[in-house]
Amino acid sequence: MSSLRGLNQMQRRLFLLEGLVILCALTVGARLFLLQVVRHGDFERRAARQQFTPKETQNARGVIQDRQGGLLAMNIDLFNVFVHPRQVEDKSRAAAALATALGESYPSVLSKLTSGKSFVWLARGVPYERSRAVEDLKIKGVEAYREQRRFYPDREMASHVLGFVGMDHHGLGGLELQYDQALAEKRGLVLAGRDARGRIVPSDNKRVREGADGLNLVTTLDRTIQHLAQVELEKAFVKYRCKAASIVVMDPHTGEVLALANFPTFDPNRYKAYSPEVWKDRVVNDQFEPGSTFKLITAAAALEEGLVDEEEKFFCENGAWRTDHGRLITDHEKHGWLTFREVFGYSSNIGMVKLGAKLGKRSLYEYCTRFGFGEALGVDLPGEAKGLVRPVEKWSGLSMSSIPFGYEISSSPLQVVAAYSAIANGGVLMKPLLARRLEDPKGNVIKTFEPAKIKRACSAKTAKRMTELMKWVVEKGTGTAVALPAYPIAGKTGTAYKHMGGKYSRYNYVSSFVGFVPADDPKYVIYISLDDPRGLYWGGYTAGPVFKEVAKRALAYAMVPGKGPEEPIAAVADKRTLPSFVGLTRKQVDWLARRDGLKPKFEGKGPKVAEQSLRPGSPLMGPDGRKVKLTLSLGEPEAQATQGQMPELRGKTKRQALALLAPLGLKVNFRGRGVVTNQFPPAGRTVPAGGICDLNCDLPVTRAVAPPQGGAS
Repeated sequence: MSSLRGLNQMQRRLFLLEGLVILCALTVGARLFLLQVVRHGDFERRAARQQFTPKETQNARGVIQDRQGGLLAMNIDLFNVFVHPRQVEDKSRAAAALATALGESYPSVLSKLTSGKSFVWLARGVPYERSRAVEDLKIKGVEAYREQRRFYPDREMASHVLGFVGMDHHGLGGLELQYDQALAEKRGLVLAGRDARGRIVPSDNKRVREGADGLNLVTTLDRTIQHLAQVELEKAFVKYRCKAASIVVMDPHTGEVLALANFPTFDPNRYKAYSPEVWKDRVVNDQFEPGSTFKLITAAAALEEGLVDEEEKFFCENGAWRTDHGRLITDHEKHGWLTFREVFGYSSNIGMVKLGAKLGKRSLYEYCTRFGFGEALGVDLPGEAKGLVRPVEKWSGLSMSSIPFGYEISSSPLQVVAAYSAIANGGVLMKPLLARRLEDPKGNVIKTFEPAKIKRACSAKTAKRMTELMKWVVEKGTGTAVALPAYPIAGKTGTAYKHMGGKYSRYNYVSSFVGFVPADDPKYVIYISLDDPRGLYWGGYTAGPVFKEVAKRALAYAMVPGKGPEEPIAAVADKRTLPSFVGLTRKQVDWLARRDGLKPKFEGKGPKVAEQSLRPGSPLMGPDGRKVKLTLSLGEPEAQATQGQMPELRGKTKRQALALLAPLGLKVNFRGRGVVTNQFPPAGRTVPAGGICDLNCDLPVTRAVAPPQGGAS
């Protein structure tokens, strides 16, 4: 301070000025340090935002293939064309050229170019050829960019398995959703240069993040089997005017699903055009009371526990039986004593309830779970239904008169298929599988999905015995309409009442058939379910023919050798048999025989036919392809026997059918109007006097008018 006081005024001013300059320099230096060092990154990012715009790179979602490599889901390149109208100089000439290139109308394009807006879409989703034609015009201000879109080349085929992809390129159903993380592309990111007006300009783009294509999914589906299964299911869906229908084809040894379809179905390319209810995969997501197809579990459990053999007899109460708890159990046909084989083959509810009583609650519940009911099987599709099997402690007094034949429990169609696959493969419950492997875009295998055993459901011996019982169902029981001449089939019919409005409906059913073929060396397990078929509703005659056609074609496709030559088409087309004429007047005989072109010879005298030379049920056509010669003896017929053979009634009118059935003393129930299209019991079966015959009728198809599909309800 003393030195500062010794300075004159000028010197003091200079000193203060120097201090001020130093202070300013320090301040500027600090500020520069802050801006150039401390906040360098911030300003660099600001500059980048002004000079560059982030753009995601287009990478491809993985494709989905069938087991042979056929494409089920793929990507197609489409282009979006846009324009900056203010940059277009000769708008009229440009509009004419663009309209030709894009296939649009000239007025429409011109109105967009003269809109005065800074940005307008000219066309979206155009193919490469049109986009290239636009680029070749080299019109200033017109640009196009590529966009990938998911495409399903077979449209409705396997749509419930594949699912679909949303606008954000992520799966929203089926395998697309289940394997979305693997299929989804990893998008890259680049910084693209732009000018002061924000327009993209050619420059060295800065790549921020590398992108990668998604993995490809190879499925267990077989495109050929899927197609033929879907075609045959649709025929039945339309014919019987069902509310819904489902089919599954599975390899019983691996659990691989070869085909899966539902109706109604949808096109995943246009999934928004359908109700979300249609998107649902009923095979995996739905659950219902399985009815008679569940009798397999009760029967297998009794065999496995050694409680019954095939020849043990059960009294089936002539078709109606009231249990100790007061519940009335009925059978479709009146039966007295039946062997265990016949109880299963004729699908007797009464016999199954009595068998369940021998088995007991605990054992029945155990085998329900052994065969996969009441638990998720782990299929690789979203939303799997577990079904419902209540713990034994929650069973009521009526449970043992319901569960043995498939009521008071619920299951998904997939669980039924898995249970029958266990019988087909020797007793092992397999995990249903839809994915085989994941591959990278170069074809290198990234992950393989191997078949997986869940648990043993029953012994191989029991599985073999159940196979024989199921073969009997097709040979002589409720599934005779399914038989194939060259291939033995093991199967089971199901016709379950639907629970509606708090009670079981007498007029609404779920009809099903499930089985495997060839029975002795199974290659396919096939399940068909028809929800609420109109007219005819028995599973063996509605779902059964679908099984037959799919099995026949799938075996031919796989070149599986049969045990004999396939039945000629001509023989299949004419399976008519001789009816019983005994007890009919000559006038009635002439009336009935005229339809089949028969000219019977009459012998003797009397008011009615007493005997006929060929037994009822004999083939109408002889080995030489000609109609057989029939001789009828007139006289007084003997007293009606206690049983007779069911005649072939298909194609007969109601009056003709009644006349043919009169000698048998059967009670006849008609459904619909017109000629008989289906019958139960089938032709050739021995029927007791006083039994019940159900006949489904429909109007004959004429050339002039096509009637509605299926029988009238």
